[in-house]
Amino acid sequence: MDFEEDLTRMLAESVEELDPPVAVMVAAGSRTGRRRRRLRRGLRTVGAAAVAAGVVAVCATLGVGRGGPRVVPAASAPASVSASAVPSAGASAATSASPSIDPALLRDITWQGLLGIFHDQLPPGAQLAKLDPYAVKFRNSATSRYIELQYDDGAGASTVMVELSKFAPGYTPPAIDCTGWHGGTDEGPRKPDYDKPACQAAQLPDGSRMVGYITATDVVGLYDDAVKLVRPDGTYLSITAANATLDQYTGQHGPAITVTRDKPPLGLAGWEAIAQSPQWQFRVPQSVLDAGAAFATGVSHLPCPQGSKPGDCDI
Repeated sequence: MDFEEDLTRMLAESVEELDPPVAVMVAAGSRTGRRRRRLRRGLRTVGAAAVAAGVVAVCATLGVGRGGPRVVPAASAPASVSASAVPSAGASAATSASPSIDPALLRDITWQGLLGIFHDQLPPGAQLAKLDPYAVKFRNSATSRYIELQYDDGAGASTVMVELSKFAPGYTPPAIDCTGWHGGTDEGPRKPDYDKPACQAAQLPDGSRMVGYITATDVVGLYDDAVKLVRPDGTYLSITAANATLDQYTGQHGPAITVTRDKPPLGLAGWEAIAQSPQWQFRVPQSVLDAGAAFATGVSHLPCPQGSKPGDCDI
C-alpha cells in the first residue's frame, strides 16, 4: 500500500475516533515513506486498497517482469526454509475454510489472530518482538487486519508487515502480475551479497494469483522481499520483510531505519511458500482468536511515537 493510501485511511478513521496527532502521523509516514517512494519509482500500481461504503478494493503496488505468469505447484517448503514454515495438513485444517466447519461458528480475524497465524508459519526458533501498536491501531479496519513487528531468526532483526483483507462479494480483484515493472533504481548502497531486484508472478493450482518481488534499495540501503496474493474467494494477503528495522519515531532528525542484515529473512521463496498456506483466512474459528490472543501477550511492543496522545497505542 502507498503511504498516501495509509494516510487517507487514518484520516478517515479519525472522524470516528479521537483525532490522531498530525505531527505523529506525518512522522510515522516518514518512517515508511522512503520505502513507498522507492516502490513507486520501480513498480506500477495496479490496484488501490480502500474501504468505502462497505466496498473493499485491494491494492497491490506491483512490479512486473518478463513474460506471463508461471504456474506453480501447491505450496511446499523451499530447500532454504524449514518444513515447519509451511503448515501441515492438520494445522491447515484448523483454520482453512472447510465445509465441515459451520460458517455460523466462524469469526472475523483479529490482529492477534493474524499474529498467531503468522507465528505458526515461521521456522522453529522464530523470535517476534517490538510490535508497533500505533500502526496496528490506525491500520486495522472492518475489512482489513494489519500487524507490523520485528522478526529475528538469529541473523539480525527484520521489520515484517502483514496485511490480510477480504474483498466485498462480487468485487473483481485487480490483475496481479509483473506487467510494466522495470526493476526499480537503487537510491542507496547495495552490497555484493544483496539480492538483485526482481519480480515473478504465478498462477496457483487453486486459482489464486501471486506476485513476489525484491525491491531496490532506499537511501540507507534498506530493501524488501514482498509477496502479494489474491485468492478466488476474495482473500488478499500481503507480506513484506526488510533487511532492516523501521524504528519508532523519537523526534530526532534522520531516517528511523537501521539496516541489520544483508538479506531479509527466509528469502523470497520462503515468503512465497508461507503466503500459500491455507491458514490465511479472514473468517476463522474462535479457537484461532483465542490462541492468537494468548500468544500476543508475550510479544513486546514498541513505545508509542513521540507526540502521540493517550489511547493512540491502545490495542
